[in-house]
Amino acid sequence: MNIHQFYLRHIAKQTGYRANWEPNRPLFVGAIGKLEDGVFTIFSDLEKEGIMAEIKKDESEGFWDYTSNDTVQIDIKLAGQAPIAGSVLAEADAGFTLNFKSEEAVVFQADKTLTHQIVNVGAIEKAIIPKYRADEWPKDWVIITQLIEAESATIIVSNSRDNQIDLKATANVGTANLKLTDASLGLNVARERGSSLKILAKSGITPLYRVMGIRHPLFGKPQLSTKEAIVLPNDDALEVQDFDPAELEGLKND
Repeated sequence: MNIHQFYLRHIAKQTGYRANWEPNRPLFVGAIGKLEDGVFTIFSDLEKEGIMAEIKKDESEGFWDYTSNDTVQIDIKLAGQAPIAGSVLAEADAGFTLNFKSEEAVVFQADKTLTHQIVNVGAIEKAIIPKYRADEWPKDWVIITQLIEAESATIIVSNSRDNQIDLKATANVGTANLKLTDASLGLNVARERGSSLKILAKSGITPLYRVMGIRHPLFGKPQLSTKEAIVLPNDDALEVQDFDPAELEGLKND
């Protein structure tokens, strides 16, 4: 299983949200797109389609940590402390040493998160259904209706067993409360033994989202679904469901 496949599966299982891939790609509430191999690709947005969305902006900040703790060990190294065994960080350095015990392991920490969402779903549904019936709205279009935004986030996806990463702070090294998500530390990779995807203390990131799509059941009228929408094999209906690993079956493992 490649990094892309593992990350999407892991985050969906842990959070119930879809994971943005790549994690630092910009997304926004009201974006319209298609899901291809579990990846959201933007095609339009509600405003461009003449549909007004009422968006509730979150004001209560949170912290999300969905690190696979059974396969990842994170050691904090403060300036002045004795070096960690096996690490290249010197006594004067501050930073982190991460040890990955499995080739499928994730560090996911998002700080000062806000959840933004569309609140006038009923009105949007009434606007979309006529377009859909007039073949003006593709049935595989989905809308981002909920989005997690983080002031900063660190996401590391390892694909090497026994991988070790030393992250060194290049600024504010005297900070007593080191956080992986702290952008002011200027974290750099001092050494890595293995390979991984790394997004270090990235600011203004949108790592998680939910979508709505048209569901055309065998009985009943078309309607919008509040969960994820996947095209059925017969392509004449949509089934409402959470992220399904089957979305990735067409991909070849690396």
